[in-house]
Amino acid sequence: MAAQIDEALGKIHQYLSESRELQDVHTDADTSSIEARLELTLQELQTRVQQQQAALEKIRASSTSSLPTTPSDEAREKLKQLLILKDVYKRLTPTEPFLPNKPSILPALLAACSLQQTIVGTKEAIASTQSQLQQKTALLRREEANLHDADLITMALESRIEKLQTQHTARTEQSPTELAHDLISAHRAQKLKYEDEMIRLSKAFDDFRTDYLAPMLAAEELGGPVVGSLLDVGEETLAAGFTKRGAAKKSKTILSDSTRQKRIDQIWGGKTYDDQPMSELESASDELRELMEDLFLTMTTVGSGGYHQLERDSAAARFLVRSKVAQFHPKDARKLRLIDFGRELDD
Repeated sequence: MAAQIDEALGKIHQYLSESRELQDVHTDADTSSIEARLELTLQELQTRVQQQQAALEKIRASSTSSLPTTPSDEAREKLKQLLILKDVYKRLTPTEPFLPNKPSILPALLAACSLQQTIVGTKEAIASTQSQLQQKTALLRREEANLHDADLITMALESRIEKLQTQHTARTEQSPTELAHDLISAHRAQKLKYEDEMIRLSKAFDDFRTDYLAPMLAAEELGGPVVGSLLDVGEETLAAGFTKRGAAKKSKTILSDSTRQKRIDQIWGGKTYDDQPMSELESASDELRELMEDLFLTMTTVGSGGYHQLERDSAAARFLVRSKVAQFHPKDARKLRLIDFGRELDD
């Protein structure tokens, strides 16, 4: 049994060796055949070139004059050159075109060269087409977005036109008395709406002034940082005071009521509420409220160009200027006015 297996393996190895030898011989034969065909084609082309050169020399020798290289400016000389070229073309016309021999590899080489050029050109065309396609796709998306926006604008304008036409038709059908009554009612409703909004905004501003702005304004008046730099300011911080650099004092010693009241009187003028002296927070809040009321009163009575005369340089005035709510007079820092945000629209 073992002998049979060894014999089978030996036959397999022999078959593989013979197959490899045959493959090598076949490969060598193919390579030798291709090289021989290339050598034959090269010799054929060289022979053809020599034949063409000999024919050219023969034509040059048989012609009465040399072949023209550039056209002459004279008419007779130019006609002579044309006749020579005509004679040359007549001699070349009956000549059979050059065709390679049957075993020549030249057609395959020419076909491979043409195919390679076609492949390269096709790849370049594909890359160029893809780039153009991406550009056109992006342009199409932008145009579609613009078209969508234009459709929305058109729909809004058509709706507005239809609404105005309906209102115009309704007004033309009304009498002058009814039209005036509707206008007065609309004006009153708008006025009530503005009044309610004014009350809501005033309440919101009062809450913001009392809860947030007043401690920071009082801190700035007492020598602390400007409004917005120190957000958490309490009664203990105001009572302790601030250093010369604007930092809150960490001393646990609280100023006496008489000392604090004297400081309040020096800064805010000793204001009272229900016969009770105001604290720093109340004084700063009341000062900002009075300043805003004076500025509004000046704007409504004098106009947007009128300035309010300040009694002193206060933290409230500086805060309104930094917040772009008010502005100082360009030549007098003791005068202040509110910025009229709607002036440009009114103009």
